[in-house]
Amino acid sequence: MVLNKPDDYKKGLESPYGDEKPPTTVGVVGDPEARSKDVFAQLTDLDNGFQCLLDKVKHDMQASKDAMLFLRKRAAIEEEYGKQMVKLAQSMSDSFDKAHPRSGTYGDAWTAFLKVHETIGEQRLRFSSDVTEVADDLQLLVKDTEKGRKQVKDVGSKHEKQLTDADLTLEKCKQKYEMHSEEWERAILQKNNDPLHVPKKGLFKNNKTQAQLNKMEEEARVKATMADQNYRQQLQQTNASRQEYFQAHLPKILSSLKDVGDECSVALRYQLARYAYIFEQALTADGLALDNDDGLGLRSLTEKIDKDADLADFIKSYSSRGNSRTYNKSDIPYKEYSMSVTALTVLNPNPVFGVDLNTLMDRDREEVPHILTKCAEAVETYGLNSVGLYRLSGVNTQIQKLRAAFDRDCRGVNLMSEEYISDINNITSVLKLWFRELPDPLFPRSTYQHFLSAAKIEDERMRVLGLHTVINDLPDAHYATLKYLMGHLDKVQQKQRYNKMGSANLATIFGLTLMGNESGVAGNGSIDSQDSERLAETQWQVKVVQTILENYRLIFEPDEP
Repeated sequence: MVLNKPDDYKKGLESPYGDEKPPTTVGVVGDPEARSKDVFAQLTDLDNGFQCLLDKVKHDMQASKDAMLFLRKRAAIEEEYGKQMVKLAQSMSDSFDKAHPRSGTYGDAWTAFLKVHETIGEQRLRFSSDVTEVADDLQLLVKDTEKGRKQVKDVGSKHEKQLTDADLTLEKCKQKYEMHSEEWERAILQKNNDPLHVPKKGLFKNNKTQAQLNKMEEEARVKATMADQNYRQQLQQTNASRQEYFQAHLPKILSSLKDVGDECSVALRYQLARYAYIFEQALTADGLALDNDDGLGLRSLTEKIDKDADLADFIKSYSSRGNSRTYNKSDIPYKEYSMSVTALTVLNPNPVFGVDLNTLMDRDREEVPHILTKCAEAVETYGLNSVGLYRLSGVNTQIQKLRAAFDRDCRGVNLMSEEYISDINNITSVLKLWFRELPDPLFPRSTYQHFLSAAKIEDERMRVLGLHTVINDLPDAHYATLKYLMGHLDKVQQKQRYNKMGSANLATIFGLTLMGNESGVAGNGSIDSQDSERLAETQWQVKVVQTILENYRLIFEPDEP
């Protein structure tokens, strides 16, 4: 119910700043008392300020409930985590102790490693218990706030009802006063023969005498006077009740309700800060368990593992068991099963893997091997836009399946079927595998050093000319295969906008694959120096392939544009 405030009460709450605007909230941020008075004044000026504050306290209670539910669930998660961590660490420790009674430095480190996890689990259980306490306190806060809000609400509703009842009584008195005053007025007019209020002669003519009219007027006057006195008396009582409500009861109710809300808000903030502190302490404890100055942190424990000492102890303990056997230390020769010629022909009539390029040309009467043309055509039809083409590997089982199919019947393999084009990386991987297994690489071993020497020429034009000369001296099978492959890779690099495979990336992939490793550093110098030289040669191999690929049309002069 909306209650109108009396003018006197409104005057009592006029702003101390007169016509000037009061300071903004920003101006009183540092003065909580002034800010509280400002809020209180707003509530008292508001027609439904009591209900507004009731809703605000209700919102604060709901916020406390939400925080309480979150912390309970968080505590349950931490409790389950802590229990499982302790259980896991203890069970693993017991199992390790039974299986490895003498385990050396690793066993000591591992046992302490598990102990750290058990400690973390126990700390999490304590953290869960602390969080549960905060949640319990928040639950009590919600109950106390709800109880206090209800008490204030009941008191406020009681006073509002009293005020409403007084207004209703006043309205009844007013109506009765107006009714008797109207009857008195009518009697006065009849007494003075007012034509509007005197009955017409005839059937309903006025037969009352003047004495009777005087008596009626006197009786009506008495009733009107009594009604007026009752109305004035009730009006005075009602206005007094309103003054008392708005100047005494309402401020007290609002103040009590605001105290309930403030207590809820402050307590909620305190409990959240308490939770934050507990959380920080838990994280700090976990950090100390993971790394500390006592050398019991996880990283420190791992650094205590001495594999050489553990191996020596294990061998010593093993030899002390007396389980010694005498072995023939000479190498066991490999005995290959000699399969019949007929069986070999059935299994592998025309193999393509591991067969020299010259042999393939003479056998199949084709300059370019079928496996290369088939794979290249499939890639150019379905895979040129595939990201990471030739860089990403396929599935090993599918690669081996495709390899066996090529070895059984290379001409009969249909790479355009859904089985193979569903993953283009299987096709590119089998093609790279075929190049790697050539007995003599695509760049023959006899020309290996010539290619490297040409690649080392600094002048771009002379380097291309040198590589062109070496390529022209290649055997026909190697030349035709290299020309076809470079033409295919040129089409791949033209789509590098989509497949992200430019000449540099392709050269990195195919450098070692096409040139093999004819390094002469084996057995010369230290292992580190050999590795450095091999790395340097790898870079020159990449340089060879990249230069040829970037100058493909200049070197091979293809017919197509």
